[in-house]
Amino acid sequence: ETAEWLKFRNEIFLEPIRFFEGTFALGYQRNFNHSAVSVLPSITLKGESLLGFEDSFYSELEGFGLESIYKIYFAQMPRWIQVYFGPYGAYRYLKEKNRLPDWIDVVDYPHLNNRDLFTHYNVMMGGVLFGVHFMWGRFTLDINVGGGVRYPFISGFRADGRNAPIVSVPSSLWEMGFKGIVPKSNFTLGVAF
Repeated sequence: ETAEWLKFRNEIFLEPIRFFEGTFALGYQRNFNHSAVSVLPSITLKGESLLGFEDSFYSELEGFGLESIYKIYFAQMPRWIQVYFGPYGAYRYLKEKNRLPDWIDVVDYPHLNNRDLFTHYNVMMGGVLFGVHFMWGRFTLDINVGGGVRYPFISGFRADGRNAPIVSVPSSLWEMGFKGIVPKSNFTLGVAF
């Protein structure tokens, strides 16, 4: 068991739940004796079929993100199960392509000179996660929960005060425009090498 952990210090992992939100997230983790550093870049591409239920202004969403966790293990490695806590930091950029529904007359809003408009989200997050990391041979599973602070910088169509009568920034807890304390969790599957 000791030799196995020493032999496999690197991991490649993915976060399968993110597929359901139109995001592909593939990460890398480097394991040390009492800690690990995990980096998770992601790409988001969503079409109208995934966003149509939100409101009639959504059309497309694209962007990228980067998340990093520094895991500090409670139990000394090497073991097949590790309990950890650690700080995380994340950045996410999303560009939302908005389309004016047919019921809006552009004559009433002369500043909207284009039927396709954009909202830009630059979101920063940071906090603490508690988790469990399993390793069976080369296969890994990581589950963590925690929380932190999310702060978005929003510009463009939804943030423009002149558009307030017809549209607003999505700001409920699970939406991109929410500012404040948020829960966070991850579930990843990986391969060690």
